[in-house]
Amino acid sequence: MTTKDDVLIVEDSPAIGMLLKNYLEKLGYSKIHTCTNGSTAIETFKELANQDRHPIVLLDYMLPDMDARSILTQLLAIQPNARVVMETATEKDDEGIKELIRLGVYQYLEKPVRFENLQSIFETIEKEQSFFENESEQIKTLNQEKREDKKKTHELIDLILRSSKQISLNLLEQMIGFSDDSVTSYLKELEDNRKIIQIGDKKELGCNQCDSVKITQTFYCPSCKSSNFKLGKLIEHYDCGNISEENTYVDDKCPSCNKLIRALGVDYRVMQNHYICNNCKGFFSEISSDYLCLKCENKFKLEEGRWKTSKNFKVVNM
Repeated sequence: MTTKDDVLIVEDSPAIGMLLKNYLEKLGYSKIHTCTNGSTAIETFKELANQDRHPIVLLDYMLPDMDARSILTQLLAIQPNARVVMETATEKDDEGIKELIRLGVYQYLEKPVRFENLQSIFETIEKEQSFFENESEQIKTLNQEKREDKKKTHELIDLILRSSKQISLNLLEQMIGFSDDSVTSYLKELEDNRKIIQIGDKKELGCNQCDSVKITQTFYCPSCKSSNFKLGKLIEHYDCGNISEENTYVDDKCPSCNKLIRALGVDYRVMQNHYICNNCKGFFSEISSDYLCLKCENKFKLEEGRWKTSKNFKVVNM
């Protein structure tokens, strides 16, 4: 029987956090941790990771101290395969949500939370965990004999394809551990049987240390290198030159000189979509980023990566 993982609830509403905790306890989860802000959540996640535990994270999209992108980036830097379920009332096709999904959000949970949807997500996680625990043992066994036994190689490829919707030849070969004609000929056989279809070539960024194409992006402050940042608006007061967050201008008064700001474009300007570092208080129109290899955990710059192109396949009926 699969052991249930820890759960980390990151929710600024104590009432909602308690409802989620009570419901998950009914589903059999006993190791539940709750946090009301991003910084505490990251520290708690780090402590669990240091104990070789892999918590499932329920992350509220809007928190008082940090934005979801900053928190997600730091969680993935600690544990590249972290399962983060995003809770938000924002539509799934919103560009901000789409970006978080591209960065590595595991699932999207619409607010107000419907418990049957939450149960469905956790049941999926349990099934995947059980599958990959069994798959890991099977892959180890199959890898020992893959070069000697073509049938075992085919079983290994089938196993990987069943857990994929799309996969590149580069990634497939890395997962099975070798590349030769037997792989491409078997993929051709699967194509002929309409089990997979080729959907063109795929160019992927590869690690400059191990060549793996399992890569994610991490983001940080250009000044102090902290990942503790948020996206927000700034206001520049022309009269005294003060630039600070919108919420510091209480009652339309400049926090530096205490004068009223009246006319946009005359007294002040609004600087949209700037990144504000919670550590050094710097602000930037663009954030710095590195790429993190999920295989060897090597960090590198975009220009340092190795671009790799291979055929891309869609799994139709495995």
